[in-house]
Amino acid sequence: MILFKDLGEGVKSATLTQGDFSATVLSYGCILQSFKIANRDVVLGFDNWKSYIGCSSYMGEVVGPFANRIAGAHFTLEGKEFELEKNNGNNSLHSGSKNFGNKKFEIAGYSDSSVTFSLISQAEGGFDVVHEVMVTYMLSEDGILTLDYQLSSDSPCPANMTNHSYFNLKGKGDIRDHRLIIPASSYIRVDDELIPISVDPVDDTDFDFRSGALIGDRRNGAYDHCFVLDDDGALVAECDGIRLTMRTTCPGVQLYTGEFLEDENIMKNGLKPASFSGFCLESEYYPDFPNRPDFKGLYSAAGAIVHFSTSYKLEKL
Repeated sequence: MILFKDLGEGVKSATLTQGDFSATVLSYGCILQSFKIANRDVVLGFDNWKSYIGCSSYMGEVVGPFANRIAGAHFTLEGKEFELEKNNGNNSLHSGSKNFGNKKFEIAGYSDSSVTFSLISQAEGGFDVVHEVMVTYMLSEDGILTLDYQLSSDSPCPANMTNHSYFNLKGKGDIRDHRLIIPASSYIRVDDELIPISVDPVDDTDFDFRSGALIGDRRNGAYDHCFVLDDDGALVAECDGIRLTMRTTCPGVQLYTGEFLEDENIMKNGLKPASFSGFCLESEYYPDFPNRPDFKGLYSAAGAIVHFSTSYKLEKL
């Protein structure tokens, strides 16, 4: 079933429910506000939608047109120079003011198990492109939440959309006791500004999660890196009797473990955002691919729709 609520100022929420599972999505930012199994909410967020405005952690947002970083906030595409906002040191992060997560979407359609949001995003933040965006959330009876993204633009533009939810399978506390399996034989090594250097093997490094490891076992649990997924692999997170399994059509996933997670607003259940209180699994193409022809990337263009899909399955162990 689906339930809509009018939250005021043109913002609505849509709650999908299937048995023991539910997910609530806001039309502001297409934000995943909650994802529950048997009333345990495994994503961080706020009760009041206005608390998401200006949220520096991008909590729950659909980020686009370009998630992650673009070095020097600059790239050239088909002879056209793009000068973006420098909102992360000298670099562009998550599309700056253009970010879809800052916009109000419209509800374009729905069923008992899905809801589709749409957005026309005007040129902004150095992205001199108009985008048409469609995002569909679907919840199945067996606890699979699927996010389907469609993106087109009136002229060529790099396309790299993601969802920026923070997961905590306990619902509260530190996430460094979560066990992760990441089917990735390679990861993207970065410099001090988190700009990609090279694609390196994970063998004998702190980035080998192929056999599973606790987040906090190495590096004090501090990760903000893109893992290059092996074919047909599924990411798995487990803790406190709950398993989350993620699959995506994208070639990479950014693991961010919330080292710098903070916000002045109190979250749901009276919790305060704190370091390592949530981890992100951001499905994506490679960071900075507009400046790296050797990296996997994707581009939207007039008359062509690009497509991404990512699913998250919740279950009890």
